[in-house]
Amino acid sequence: MSEKLNLLDVCPEFFTTGVFNPAAAILTWLKNEDAYWEYQGESSSERPHAELSGGGCSNGFIDMPAILKYPYICEILGKELGKRLKMSGVEADWVISSPYSAITLGHEVAKELGAIFGHPIKDPTDPKQKRMLWRGRLLPKGSRVLQVEELITTTSTIVEVRNAVEEVHKGKYLQWFAMVGTAVHRPALLPVVFAIPRIVALLEKEMQNYIKDKITGTTNCPYCEVGSEKLRPRDNWAELTGT
Repeated sequence: MSEKLNLLDVCPEFFTTGVFNPAAAILTWLKNEDAYWEYQGESSSERPHAELSGGGCSNGFIDMPAILKYPYICEILGKELGKRLKMSGVEADWVISSPYSAITLGHEVAKELGAIFGHPIKDPTDPKQKRMLWRGRLLPKGSRVLQVEELITTTSTIVEVRNAVEEVHKGKYLQWFAMVGTAVHRPALLPVVFAIPRIVALLEKEMQNYIKDKITGTTNCPYCEVGSEKLRPRDNWAELTGT
């Protein structure tokens, strides 16, 4: 097994030449921090799969906070994502991110775009911690607003963030960009075509989630069906990865 990198030693100065593959770098850093895993091959009772926090199942696991906790890496990825968004025509007044894992990345993207940064908070009265509330000052009418997330699987978080902002800006027209920036996009199927909003990502990986049915409690997970054990990745890393 190769020696692990100390990600505190990764500095922005290493990436000033313009030769940088962000997708490969993200994968390397995630694997270095035991924060990336994907099921290899066909489903089998011999190998476990990942259990989601909500009780569902998945054939992949990505833990972006494990690398975004390093300030320089967050700066590097924010700058790179900001450059990519500018190439897509983004000139934003505001960058908005969801709480809480996306906040530092969104701040770095805002810095690169020369924009103001803001974020909603999670509604403390919502037991599921899904609903969000905007508690900051109102954005000026006509503001050009870009949303940035650290990881996107579905559009649910995108919708919650926009609902939180729009709810308190009734009558104040905000110009949302028809795209969302993210470090990682992990949809169930690639390529994603004709998606609104369009996802601008540094890394895209196809991964499946099998959500537990609220009524039956089943997931229709092909891995469970063949007898594969489901494990929480953070608590069972060695068993999940076979290391």
